[in-house]
Amino acid sequence: MRGGGARQSMSRLSLCSAALLAVLLHTQSILAAGTAQGPESAGKPPAAKIRPAAEMVWQLLDEHGEPVRPVAAAQAGKSLFLLTPEQLYRLDSAGERLQEPQSLRLTACGPPAGSVGGIPIQELTAISFCPGRGSIVVLAKAGDLFEYLIDSGQWRVFRANMQLTGSPDPEYIDIASLATRICVLDPERNEIWRFPAARGSRSSYFAEVLPWRLKPGDINVSDGIAIAYDGDTYVLRRRGRVTRYGGGEGNGLAFYKPFPWRPLKAMRPSRLATGPGTPVFVVERENNRVIAIDKGNGRSRQFLFGRDSDLRGLVPGKDGFWIIDGDHLVRRNLAKPDPWSRPLNARRIDPRLDGLALPLSGVALPRHPGVWPGARRLYRYGVHQGVDFFGDAATTGSVTMGTPVHAADAGKVIRADVNFRDMDGALYNKVMRQCRLQHRTSAVNEDLLRGCQVWIDHGHGLLTRYAHLNAVKKGIKPGVYVSQGDVLGYVGVSGTGQNLPGVAKHPHLHFEIWLDGEYLGYGLTQAETLGVYEDIFGIAGERGG
Repeated sequence: MRGGGARQSMSRLSLCSAALLAVLLHTQSILAAGTAQGPESAGKPPAAKIRPAAEMVWQLLDEHGEPVRPVAAAQAGKSLFLLTPEQLYRLDSAGERLQEPQSLRLTACGPPAGSVGGIPIQELTAISFCPGRGSIVVLAKAGDLFEYLIDSGQWRVFRANMQLTGSPDPEYIDIASLATRICVLDPERNEIWRFPAARGSRSSYFAEVLPWRLKPGDINVSDGIAIAYDGDTYVLRRRGRVTRYGGGEGNGLAFYKPFPWRPLKAMRPSRLATGPGTPVFVVERENNRVIAIDKGNGRSRQFLFGRDSDLRGLVPGKDGFWIIDGDHLVRRNLAKPDPWSRPLNARRIDPRLDGLALPLSGVALPRHPGVWPGARRLYRYGVHQGVDFFGDAATTGSVTMGTPVHAADAGKVIRADVNFRDMDGALYNKVMRQCRLQHRTSAVNEDLLRGCQVWIDHGHGLLTRYAHLNAVKKGIKPGVYVSQGDVLGYVGVSGTGQNLPGVAKHPHLHFEIWLDGEYLGYGLTQAETLGVYEDIFGIAGERGG
């Protein structure tokens, strides 16, 4: 079951790259050099990634000469900081080193132990320079915020994610600097938070109204996917709308401010960036495009990239922008946009993923972001690695206890919990205590919490997992080969603790796709993950046959 829209390439989805660096905007020599070609020392891009002559290209390498694919970046003075899911890198004297195309050697600056202050690092995803604190603040997908002190090189916990807010748990998906504080976008609770909270003031932007209680006229950021700040606060919505609010750094509540732009048709936005005196930039990873929007009149320009590009974070400038493309940094000049008549170069699906079917009949991808890969699981201090299909007739379809679960594609069964025995209350409570004490979900505990499972190896680095099953179908066992659509088992609640009182609550299927050793969504933002899954299975909420 796949959508009929354009199919995109995910060249190395298991690898990461992302939200980019704020380079020295006043370096006019960089802007003037926009017609230079990429360096021979960095190696020429493959034919599918030939770039227009108006660009400059730098390859990003670590201290050992290995390619680095960042997920985010920020500028602090003359230094550039780039983030991968596990590591922060530093590039000093960035302005001088970006005057000519060349490979850029980055220096790793931690955190070296994979944790800070006893809080484990669980997939770093966003970054912001906080000048009032002299630090780089980074967000992990588990919801924890960490801080790197630039002058001393020390790390500390900025804010550990704790179960303090009430249901639903907050879902922090993007951050931006407020100069002395950090603002955090939380679509799950329909809120933007300011940390640390100023004394005697609210930490929230708005008078909080939870998404299911929204009324006409209420402020709504529950469909927000990215945030940016330039004195006003900008929120990018799932289908391309941008909303502007005032009051961000102050103690008052935020309020609407006009933003004269309407999204284009068929937009597939993934990231947002802006700065004082610059346009608003929207990155469309799935369309391999950047759109620059004038803040005053709403006029926009487009900048197209090749079909095998991997566009991630963007650094805005008044005369151009820098964007991460895989393990390269690319410069584009605002004076040289691509004409609107030129067709988009939509991404291609990785051939290993093309043709996969959803594992339940008559369902669609869910719209709710909290059930997607990469979402936080605060009750166990972990990160979700799959998609949950609940019984929601409005968006998903019929999913009840015993609903048949089908193979997404042909392959070899490598795990089938035929004689599965679920956790009792004592073991479940022990697992929860360990998660709280360790502030993470260990691999052993995560496996217990997935309950009864079937795993299929489809070859070529592709694996699918089916979890929380009520039972495995008779005859399904390790070593058996199955065809696409074969029944593997039946929907249940195993591993969730919902069957402990003897009454099954909230039956659902937890479905994971693994590619080259990482879950599909690793190193991607929420919007990027949604784009990938929609490329394979169709638009969220729209059921197929």
